[in-house]
Amino acid sequence: MTLVYFPPSKLQQQQQQQQQQQQEQRPSRSSRLAQQLAQSAWQLALRFGKRTTIHGLDRLLSAKASRWERFVWLCTFVSAFLGAVYVCLILSARYNAAHFQTVVDSTRFPVYRIPFPVISICNRNRLNWQRLAEAKSHFRAMGSNAAQMELFELIVGSYDDAYFGHFQSFERLRNQPTELLNYVNFSQVVDFMTWRCNELLSDCVWRHHAYNCCEIFSKRRSKNGLCWAFNTLETDEGRRMQLLDPMWPWRTGSAGPMSALSVRVLIQPTKHWPGRRETGAMKGIDVMVTEPFVWHNNPYFVPANTETTLEIEPVIYFYDNDTRGVRSDQRECVFDDEHNSKDFKSLQGYVYMIENCQSECQQEYLVRYCNCTMELLFPPGQYRSCRAQDLLCLAEHNDLLIYSHNPGEKAFVRNNFKGMSCRCFRNCYSLNYINDVRPAFLPPDVYENNSYVDLDVHYRFETIMVYRTSLVFGWVDLMVSFGGIAGLFLGCSLISGMELAYFLCIEVPAFGVDGLRRRWRARRQMDLDKTVPTPTLNFRQTTPSQLMENYIMQLKAERAQQQKANFQNWHRITFAQKHFTGK
Repeated sequence: MTLVYFPPSKLQQQQQQQQQQQQEQRPSRSSRLAQQLAQSAWQLALRFGKRTTIHGLDRLLSAKASRWERFVWLCTFVSAFLGAVYVCLILSARYNAAHFQTVVDSTRFPVYRIPFPVISICNRNRLNWQRLAEAKSHFRAMGSNAAQMELFELIVGSYDDAYFGHFQSFERLRNQPTELLNYVNFSQVVDFMTWRCNELLSDCVWRHHAYNCCEIFSKRRSKNGLCWAFNTLETDEGRRMQLLDPMWPWRTGSAGPMSALSVRVLIQPTKHWPGRRETGAMKGIDVMVTEPFVWHNNPYFVPANTETTLEIEPVIYFYDNDTRGVRSDQRECVFDDEHNSKDFKSLQGYVYMIENCQSECQQEYLVRYCNCTMELLFPPGQYRSCRAQDLLCLAEHNDLLIYSHNPGEKAFVRNNFKGMSCRCFRNCYSLNYINDVRPAFLPPDVYENNSYVDLDVHYRFETIMVYRTSLVFGWVDLMVSFGGIAGLFLGCSLISGMELAYFLCIEVPAFGVDGLRRRWRARRQMDLDKTVPTPTLNFRQTTPSQLMENYIMQLKAERAQQQKANFQNWHRITFAQKHFTGK
């Protein structure tokens, strides 16, 4: 027996080619997945369109809608949506522009609602020169010679008229061996020689009641040196007064002459430094009016031998809380608790005030130029105090410290000097004072040999103006406008937005998870089906001779079985015939 290979017929070849073409035309796995996703998305869209309250989407996603109807509603919905987006962008730009408006919040705000301002009084001649000998014996080192004592006196005299931006008096120390007196703390020397309360102040009256001046005035630092301040919280005495008297700082509800504070300031020119007496410098006092927690403000000069009236008209400016959402550089003010703002700068331990910000900025310039700070002019802080050899540096850089420029004025103001540039915004709650100083010189026969200033400080009116600054277009206006635009263009509300958010955040993920779960189950079932044993055909590769032998053996076995079956049939038939004949 021979095995012959017959090639497939043309019909079989055509069938194979058709099967190959069908397999090539079948979509790939990625395309099938994209089709399934598109079908699932369409099913979800139809489901959402049946129950949405957004106008137009129910008709666009209706199962009964024709193609032309869907096209018309699609164009309408897209146009409305783009119009809503355009108007919302305009509203957002208006909100981000942060335009402010200032209105009069009150015209009859009573003055007793605010504390009376801090009144600081400084003698133009800072030192009582009669205590010089005592200061020499108290602060000089053992073994100091006469030359050092003269230098000591020269340095102390230079402090007599020194204040911030007015350090040219230290020019006298040029070519002097000031390093020899570095061990002397001249801030303590000046504090020792400054005017004491009973030497400077007398006849204090507050609201028609006489007081001991040393009970209501306390010595404090300022950029004008050591002064005596009324109604202050900047000193230990003032804070102790607040603990003892719950109404401190004091207030007044009346206005007019002699209605608040009146005091006589003693000049005592015979006790001034001889160096200033020889130059004929004008005698008088500096009066500084500040609100509480302010370190320094520019003082007013009041000449000696005058009866001076200082009328104060307070004005309050404040920004409401809605403006806190705007950056400090946009609203150009800083709240006192806005510590994280980049524009927040103040003296160490002090609340934010524009005056405190400027004082800290000026102190930083002082440290930058001379690597030290004047201890008498600033509160205790982190910077090193200037020693005797540093005082000449202050005089050399006085031209840079006397002028101050605002960062935004370069395009409008011609500055001939470099000066300091301090970026300080106003505090968002500001109590400003409009002051009117009117000195009237006394005739010589009135003050005779005494030199003094009778100072009367009072409010001009019993009520003040309060101005409030708010946003023209705040976040509440923005939300109301967004709601109106959504209702006008799309006919939807916040509930419609919640429906869309619920559909996108809950239903769509749930539908996707459910589809993945079904697909995982189907794949798992296929894996189980593959593990069941199935009959297989194993074809052994044999040679033609072996095939022939196997075939012959199989043929012999079939013939033997056939002969045996024939014999059995013959035997049965024969036995049946004999049995029948016997009967």
